[in-house]
Amino acid sequence: MNIKNNEREFTRVAVHLRVEVSSGDRTVKAEQTHDLSMKGVLVDCRETFEVGTECKVSIFLTGMDPPIRVDIKGRVERSTAKGLGIEFTEIDLESYDHLKNLVRFNSHDSGKVEQEMKDHLGLKRRS
Repeated sequence: MNIKNNEREFTRVAVHLRVEVSSGDRTVKAEQTHDLSMKGVLVDCRETFEVGTECKVSIFLTGMDPPIRVDIKGRVERSTAKGLGIEFTEIDLESYDHLKNLVRFNSHDSGKVEQEMKDHLGLKRRS
């Protein structure tokens, strides 16, 4: 994850969501995330994948029936006994909109989040 001038590329928000991380025929289910950004998520789980593993992250937004499922492709960037740090690599438009709203509505500075969205094309920084 890129850090420029000690500042992250995207705002992190402290949200606690149910998540599933899948790779191949293996799925790790977690009842809690530590933080979330447009670039990745830190998942609280005991089971892990090796760093570099390509995966699919499914985030479940409850409060609706059925819950909204946000699916994102990613890569494991950190794997510890406490959990997985996953960088997002690909997301469809509908899931992007849900993720963007989730980050914006849980941020202390929605204006900063909006600017970060303008500075990027999806998950990638504008050139």
